[in-house]
Amino acid sequence: MAVANRLSFTLAAEDLHLTQPAVSLQIKALERSVRIRLFDRRGNVLSLTEAGRALYDSAVSMLHAEEQASRVLAELSGMRRGRLAVGANTTGGMYVIPEVLAAFREHWPEAEVDLHVEPAVRIFERIHQNIIDVGFVGGPVEDERFDVEHVASDPLVLIFSPRHAFAARQQVSLDELAGEPLIVPEATSVMRMQFEKALREAGVSMRIGLQLHEAEPVKKAVEANLGVGVVPASAVARELRAGLLGTAEIRGLSIPRHLEMVSRKGKYFGPITLRFREFVREFFRQDHGRG
Repeated sequence: MAVANRLSFTLAAEDLHLTQPAVSLQIKALERSVRIRLFDRRGNVLSLTEAGRALYDSAVSMLHAEEQASRVLAELSGMRRGRLAVGANTTGGMYVIPEVLAAFREHWPEAEVDLHVEPAVRIFERIHQNIIDVGFVGGPVEDERFDVEHVASDPLVLIFSPRHAFAARQQVSLDELAGEPLIVPEATSVMRMQFEKALREAGVSMRIGLQLHEAEPVKKAVEANLGVGVVPASAVARELRAGLLGTAEIRGLSIPRHLEMVSRKGKYFGPITLRFREFVREFFRQDHGRG
């Protein structure tokens, strides 16, 4: 894992406090043992083979499973405070989950919480590898590897600048929307894919004016009146309250979306994780401004 992470025998040796020849010999011995090459060596460039990537993924899961077992046993025996690894995609991680974690820590200040904020595809990968206990992403999620639970509604909403022609409007037609330059996140964004699917089903073509990395720069570009955008409602609550952005219903188009609580199917939850999952359900049941 050290060599795979660093893609360098020298740097891996430094991390492991070993000599470079010792690390090289161990990798060679491992390759002989599994009877397949794990690394491609081309001059000074080191890369993982397909077999190497597969073994790396398994190694990550095994080492984190060992860590999880130690942690759960420690929690049950009362040896130390509970530790929880939470993951959230960039939208949830910036706008929703920090508020949930802050409220949870108020009730259980002894809990140690690690928050991973990454794209949804990485969150799924880390949950599957047992690096993350509980993840939060925008749904729907259809993956048989995971248990998925709706915890809140977070629909996609149309946003525009207060200086835009849509300002003060309550509704916008699909024809009007089709004529506007749309500011959208990158093509791999789940949020964008949901929006494109809804437009396709409504028979509307999307006119892309600007493509940006994620929700935050989309909001800034819309605020500057470079076009209109569609983002999760949770991402713009502050701007709407402050009057920095406006919103209107898209007549004939509804884009429902849920915040999903995701965990690995069959995973054993320690006391702190069980407590957190129930807290999340109650947090959103009490409607802390999320619906």
